[in-house]
Formats: sequence, structure tokens, C-alpha cells
Amino acid sequence: MVMLCIATASAQDRISSPYSRFGVGELLGNTHANNMAMGGITQGVYNPLYVNYANPASYTAFDSLSFVFDVGLHARLTNLSTVSASQSANYASLGNLLFGFPVTRWWKASFGLLPYSATGYKMTDHHADSIWNNYNNVYEGKGGINQFYVGSSFDLSRHLSLGINAAYLFGTMDHSSSTEFPDSLYRFNSVTKYSTRAHDFMITYGIMYHKEFSDKFHFTAGGSFIAKTALATTADRVTYTYTSSGSGVDSPRDTIDFAESAKENITLPTGFGAGFTIGKGNKWLLGSDFKYTQWEDFKFSATTEPLVNNMQIALGGFYNPSTSTVSNYLSKITYRAGLRYSNGLLELRGQRIDEFGISFGVGLPLSRTSSTINIAVEAGSRGTKEQNLINENYVKFTLGLSIFERWFVIKKYE
Repeated sequence: MVMLCIATASAQDRISSPYSRFGVGELLGNTHANNMAMGGITQGVYNPLYVNYANPASYTAFDSLSFVFDVGLHARLTNLSTVSASQSANYASLGNLLFGFPVTRWWKASFGLLPYSATGYKMTDHHADSIWNNYNNVYEGKGGINQFYVGSSFDLSRHLSLGINAAYLFGTMDHSSSTEFPDSLYRFNSVTKYSTRAHDFMITYGIMYHKEFSDKFHFTAGGSFIAKTALATTADRVTYTYTSSGSGVDSPRDTIDFAESAKENITLPTGFGAGFTIGKGNKWLLGSDFKYTQWEDFKFSATTEPLVNNMQIALGGFYNPSTSTVSNYLSKITYRAGLRYSNGLLELRGQRIDEFGISFGVGLPLSRTSSTINIAVEAGSRGTKEQNLINENYVKFTLGLSIFERWFVIKKYE
């Protein structure tokens, strides 16, 4: 048996990965260019110039007279390979659309739209035996889950803040499993299609401690917690036989099974993260993150493979050669770099599907403003060729725009 990924992706797709078949698809994580360029660190990042939605306690960094807007575009180039075959795929999509603003001096808020997970794959198992001759099992999936969140953070003291995000998750995941007989004129092909529509709320809590010293050094420590979530779904299932024409058009024959609007809950597990950063003003920063998610508690009837608990670690930071407004432009560019490792939430055929990535990026300041154009690139690898599994080598790109504007300022004229 040979499994070959033959997925392709268009500009409307978010992912092209055989591993997005499991769970609720591939978790897209933090696609913000600033964080992605620093290895994905978020838990201890406290910055007034962009929205760090992964830890809602960070919103207290916003200036009391400012408005922050972040938008990002995300793209990925992937090479998928087994011991005997390989193929390339690519996709592009909206990465995030985020807003941050003050409510009072001690209460800051944010809202935004971004992807939570994505499904995109097409795989074929080729079989040959003396009874059925040649036949193929084809597995295909597309879709994903989005999230719209509203968040707030509150200053408990001069250095300590708490935050909360209420995210509404919504989207549709389509999966199909079919059996095809390419060499037979007397056997009908068959397919089972599942369409799952998800919709419900997920809550993230955050805490952050931020301390600035007289010599401009600062230290920040933070953490976040996601409670176990019961995600309501409505599912349709249909199984039917069909024939394929030479042009590739399927002609349905007989419906074998049909179920409409079945109710079910997807159990999303508990997860937490913790991290810290140290730095000096806007000159440099270094930080680290640790995240853990109890994916063994995940439940979804459409997923046959059990998931395993996942651990992630990340290290990253930035350096700005000069923060002076009179310096040349190249010296005012912010340079970011980082790396991350995840032991994955899948274990297939006795192999852990882990992932490693190394990233870098730049922040390009716009003239006469604190707004920036942010570019991030991550090169990474996931999976293995052992046990006839699939290895993914990829390059991710994120282009972001962070707009920082001073609002609510009453100008004085003489």
C-alpha cells in the first residue's frame, strides 16, 4: 500500500496538509507577523504598537489615547514527500484582522477576526488483490473554523493585569471517503460525505506582570488559560454509489445512507501557556514561551485516530540598531528572529508527528508615525517518512500592517 498526497491548493484555501484530516484540522496558531517572526512567543509580550491577542492581559499596554489596527496576509509553500513520491502545494489567505483601543485608563479592549483551524487534503491509497483487482481509497477534506473574539484587560495594580477573550467559533468542515474501481466497468464506486458545521464560544483568560526599571530595562511574565470547550455542531452524512466519466465528472446512482442535521458536541481540551520577556526599551527583547494542551480529552466522532497531549516551546526576540528619529532608515528597521518546537498532537503508526520551525522577520517603520509594515518568514518541517508516513517541509510568509494612531486627543490652538 502506498499513500500519496495529491492535494493542491488555491488562493481561497488555507492549508494543504494530509495531517489536517485529524481533529478539527490543522491549528493555525499565531499568524501575527510580529510574533511569528520571533518563534511565535506571545505569553510575555507587552507592546503598545500591536495587538497580542494570544494573551488578553497584554491589552493594557495600549496607550490611553491610541487606536491600534492590525491586518495580515498569510501564505505557505509546502513540499510533501514519502519514501517513494513527492509533491508541492501552496496556499494564501487572510491571516488576521485585529483592533485594539482604550476604554478607560485602566480598561483596554480588543476585537478581531482570524482563523482557528483549517482542513485541506486529498489522499489516495492504491490497492491490488486477486478478488477486487485494482481499487483506490480516496480521502478528501476542506473547510475550517474561524473565530471572532471580543476581549478586555484590566489593570489590577501598576504592574499586574488580567484579561479575557470571548471568541465565537464558527465554520464548516467537509470530509469524504470513497472507494473507486478504475479498471472495472461492472462495479459502482461509492462515497461517504460528512459535512460538520460548528458554532459556539471559547473563553481565554490571561494574566501579565510588567515591570519597568529606571535604566529602561523591563521584565514581563505572563500566562493564559483556555478552559475545556463543548463546541456545538450540526452534521450531515450521505453515502451513495456513482460512476465516473472520462472527463472526471461523477454521476450519482443510488443513495445508500442519509442522515441530516445530527447534533453533536466537539470537546476542545484545556490548554495553558506561560512565558517571559526581558528587554531594554524598544532597543532589544528576548523571550521564551511554553504551552501545553490536553488533547487526549478531545472528542469528535468524525475523527478515528485519538489525539495525544501536545507541548510547545519557543524562543525569540528582536533588535533595533537605533531608536533615534534622526538615524538613517536602515538603522531604524526592527530585526526579529526565533525558533520553536512542538511534539505534535498526532501519533500515527507508532510515530510522533512533531514539528520544528526557525523564523526571522523585519519591522519597517512608516515615515512620521509609529505604524509599521511587518514581514515574517518561517522555515520548518513536520512529520516523518518512517512507516510510510508523509514528511512536510514548508516555508510560511506573513505580511502585516500595524497602524498606530493617536485618537481622543484634543488639540490646542493659540
